[in-house]
Parts: sequence; structure tokens; C-alpha cells
Amino acid sequence: MKFHPQKNSLIKELHNRTFPVVQLPAQVSSLVLLNPGDRQSEIDRLTELASQHGVAPPLEGESCYYQSFKEFDFRWERHNEFSTYTVICQHQSESELCRNLFSLIDSAWLEALSGEVIAANHIDLRPTSMSSQELQAYFEGNRLVGSKIYDGLATVWTSVQHDAGGFIRTLVVDEGIDALQAGRAVRNLLEIAAYRSMTLLALPIARELMPAVTKLEGQLVATNAKLNLLETVADEQNLMTELIEEATQLEKLVADHNFRFSATQAYFSLTESRLDMLREQKLPTIRTLKQFHVRRFIPAFHTCMSVVKRKEDLSKRISRTTELLNSRLQLSLELQNQRLLASMDKRSALQLRLQQTVEGLSVVAMTYYSMNLIKLLLAPLPIEQYLLISKTMALAIITPFIFTGALMLVKRIRNKLEK
Repeated sequence: MKFHPQKNSLIKELHNRTFPVVQLPAQVSSLVLLNPGDRQSEIDRLTELASQHGVAPPLEGESCYYQSFKEFDFRWERHNEFSTYTVICQHQSESELCRNLFSLIDSAWLEALSGEVIAANHIDLRPTSMSSQELQAYFEGNRLVGSKIYDGLATVWTSVQHDAGGFIRTLVVDEGIDALQAGRAVRNLLEIAAYRSMTLLALPIARELMPAVTKLEGQLVATNAKLNLLETVADEQNLMTELIEEATQLEKLVADHNFRFSATQAYFSLTESRLDMLREQKLPTIRTLKQFHVRRFIPAFHTCMSVVKRKEDLSKRISRTTELLNSRLQLSLELQNQRLLASMDKRSALQLRLQQTVEGLSVVAMTYYSMNLIKLLLAPLPIEQYLLISKTMALAIITPFIFTGALMLVKRIRNKLEK
């Protein structure tokens, strides 16, 4: 049997980016870097970090790197637009919370990372719960969002607010969760935070585009109002020029931001799927992550999509207006063609009359010149001796026959041309 050359790589892709295994108590710190530069430069920096800690470096061309260092586990993943850096410390003391685990890495190495931090998260996983006062202190008095996840095997608390260090804190309390499930919970929570931020990147763009789209909608309304006021072909051509300018402006808006809005739809779907994976159960008087997203995240997404829909509707309206104007132009051109054909018919009739007049004159001219030639031929002949008529009488008798012959010759030529 012949195996496809990509068979193994396709199967490997299904097992790529595995969930971490996290033994409680544990801490996790994660950074999401937007526009991190080319992949090779990141691999070079990771190779430098691996050399500093005496561990195996990443392989060439890899999109993820998982390695256990002496004091922590390190995970790097490359995505289309961003890269994630995650540090995991297991079997940590429960008294030391919200520790920035990136302090375990050389600060000069961290400063050399390219890109911009679009999301930063701390996750504390502990086997015992906190009192309400401890929760308030842990989240700096911010309003809490929480739920039980994985059918009650753990409780998640967060405020979805940045602390003084710029990180969003999340607390996961063990209710019977094992190391594999804890790793999946960490992975899902970090992906929710990353994809949520990537989704919301389009919101400022959508707000910026709203005035431009509104302006174009107003211009199109004014253009449509001019359709009933058109009188000449020049007016129609001027209106078509306006439509082309409006279509050009709209296409520029679409081309400039099409990728961002398309990516937003993909990131939104990923965020919702990761939320569903948590299988949340509501806590009394506390909003779940899903409910929090319904309150603010989903409306923000719909705001972005409303701009996309308005642009699509505007494009369709411009197309319909253009079709109407094209139809009007076609009718105007057909009317012009009809007038032109009518004038051509009149000219043809005039030309026919002129031709008939010329044909009559031609017969007279042919007869005249023919009789002059006959007169020259008869001049030396003694016609009076044989016919007993004068030469003038002979010419008079011949003239009707010559005229008739010329007339028949002209008609014959006309008949041949008509055929």
C-alpha cells in the first residue's frame, strides 16, 4: 500500500498543543503577545532561554514548545496573529497567591520579546476555598464572576479586572478535580481570555467606522433622490460618477478592515466554544462567565458585526442603484438610437429621390451626347439621296429611340444593383 506523504503529519496535528497536567496547589501566569514578529526570531529567543536553563531547545519550524525547567514548566504556542507564553508552578504554597511567575525568568530576556501584550492572566489553583472576605481582598474589592465547572468538580472565581500589575486574576478551587481536568481548565480559561481580547480588537475599529458608514448611507440616499430628477444623458453620467465614487469609498473601507472583522468572527466562535467546554453551573447571586459575556462581550461583538452588515447592505444598495441607473442609461441610448435610425430613414428617402432625379438627368445627358455623336456620324453621309429626308429629320426620328434605349439601360443597371 502507498501511504499519503502527509498522513502522519495530519494525525500529529490532532495531538498538537496538548493540555498541561497540573497538580494542585499550583499557579499559572500567562502572556498573550500580539504581532510577535516572525516565528524564527521567537524560536531563536526560546533557544537562548533553553540554553540559560540547560534544557532542550525548540525544534526548527515548530509552532509550540513545552519544556520543564528546574523551578517551573514553560509553554510557548505560536498562533496566526499572536503568541502565548505560559509559566506553570506546581505544588505551590497556598499562602503565596497572585505571584507573577515571569519573575522566575531573566528580565532582560522578557524585555527582548517583540510584540504587545494583549492579555495577561494569573490563575491560582488551590484545594481549599476562601471566605467571602478573603475573596474580596484577593480580587481587590472588584465585583466577582464565578461558577462551578466540569459538573461541580471545581469552582472558578474571577473579576475580569486588571490588578496593579496588569494581570487578570482567576481562582480555581478544587471540588474533586484531578490533574488532567485541572490542566484542561487552565487551558480553557487562558484561551477564553486570549480569544476574548482578540475578538474585542475590532470594537475600536467598528466605532471609528460608524461615522464613515453613516456618511456613505446619507450620500447614497441623496444619490437615489436624484434618480427622479434626471433629464439628460449628461445628468445620468454625472450621477453614475457619484455612484462610482461612493462604491470606491466603500470598497476601501471593506478592503482595509475585512481581515480584522473576519478574524473577529472566528475568535468569537472559539471563545463561545471554550465557554461551553467549562460546563458551568450557576452559584447563588453570582454571574457565571457565560452570563458576564452575554452582558458585555456579546453586545460588543454584535456592534462589530453590525458595522459589517451595514457595509454589506450599503454595497447591495449601491449595486441596486447602479443597476437602475444602468437601465435608465440603456433606455436613453435606445431612444437616441431610435431617433438616429428615424433620421437615417429620412436621409435615405431623400437620397433615393435625389438618385431618381439624377437618373432622369443622366438619361437626358446620355441622349444628348449620343445624338451629338450620331450627328457627327451622319454629317458626311448623303442621306437625302437615299432616304429622301433631311439629316435634321433623320436625327429627330432617331432621338426617341436613343432616349428609350438610355432609359432602359439605366433601369437595367438599377435592377442589377438591387439584386
